[in-house]
Amino acid sequence: MKILIVPMAAMAETFGPSSRCRILAEEFAKAGLEAATCRAEDVNYKPIDGIKNFFLEIPMPMGLPAPIAKKMFPVAQKTGITARKTVNSFDQVLFLTGNLDYNYIKKSVASVRKAIREFQPDIVYSEFNISAIIAAHIESVPLCCTVSYPTQHAYANKPELSKGLNRYLREKGLSQVDSALQLFDLADKSFCPSIPELEPIKKEKVFFCGTLKGKREYDHAGNRNKIVVYMGNGTISAKKMKKVITEAFSKSRYDVYIASSYLGEEDTDNIHIAPYWDFEELLETAALFINHGGQNSIIDGLIHGVPQIVVPGKIFERRYNAGCIENNNAGAVVSSKEFTPDIIRSTADQLINSKIISDNAQKLGEKLLSAGGVETILCEIRNIEK
Repeated sequence: MKILIVPMAAMAETFGPSSRCRILAEEFAKAGLEAATCRAEDVNYKPIDGIKNFFLEIPMPMGLPAPIAKKMFPVAQKTGITARKTVNSFDQVLFLTGNLDYNYIKKSVASVRKAIREFQPDIVYSEFNISAIIAAHIESVPLCCTVSYPTQHAYANKPELSKGLNRYLREKGLSQVDSALQLFDLADKSFCPSIPELEPIKKEKVFFCGTLKGKREYDHAGNRNKIVVYMGNGTISAKKMKKVITEAFSKSRYDVYIASSYLGEEDTDNIHIAPYWDFEELLETAALFINHGGQNSIIDGLIHGVPQIVVPGKIFERRYNAGCIENNNAGAVVSSKEFTPDIIRSTADQLINSKIISDNAQKLGEKLLSAGGVETILCEIRNIEK
């Protein structure tokens, strides 16, 4: 069986789709399937050993001309302009990242179709990539998608942003949509990398697979002396994050690890900053995880039983995920306005010293690990007929 995996592309850090793409490709290959990817070489791109990659364009934010977007976007990220933008639906995410731009859709669908014709996959697997969905539909190839509760059309949508998409669909003689999110319903089977306790999706063709990651064991597990911080993009500016976290925990008893591609590497006393850390290893010995509420971050924290402070900002999906953590009593939500050294420090103390919070995080993590992961996906896709 041959599978082509296509993750959503963006100029911004969107490690969820790209990291799941990597795990799927590697695990499919281990299981004897022939996997390939169609990935844009954006900020999230890293080659995968032994996996062929087909070309995919990088979308420009809001469809802006590339020279303008490449100059403006990094500045907007560093200064926190993106953090002030309210995002109420996944339609807006697709629009802001440029994935709904007519010209981008036209080029990217063509690229995915070219990859399909060259690779001849039995299944196209879309990691939140709408161009892959359209391409698979046009080429009559069975389709699988990753889905989540807050990215459903029924949860939140913004139809006025689909003009470019509907123009393309109309030109191809395909049915119009109220919003891009309805395209995910075209999948033969969909997979939610979570559990019903966190994302209660009730659809026949949706299967819960929990975390896609296995859990490595470490000799030093149990020595919880670290605080891990990752804010992604669009929540808190890198400059503010560094200032607040440093003031809150400098010279405390915890080693603090901040991950940000917008900050220079630094080691000052107990504060450590780098573009990337091995989160899996750090979280195994972490007392607290401070993050932006991205699905991958939430899941990573839970499978390692770590209480979380979630700062979701104005992005709907992150707010939903943050609410799940707080409602399940596995952490706390802090608003962008509350992101101050005193509040972060006091909230951290409350969570770290609560056995109930730690126990709940661990229980949710155990459920995520027992949901089957990639094995659940493999079992279901092997039953799909071309």
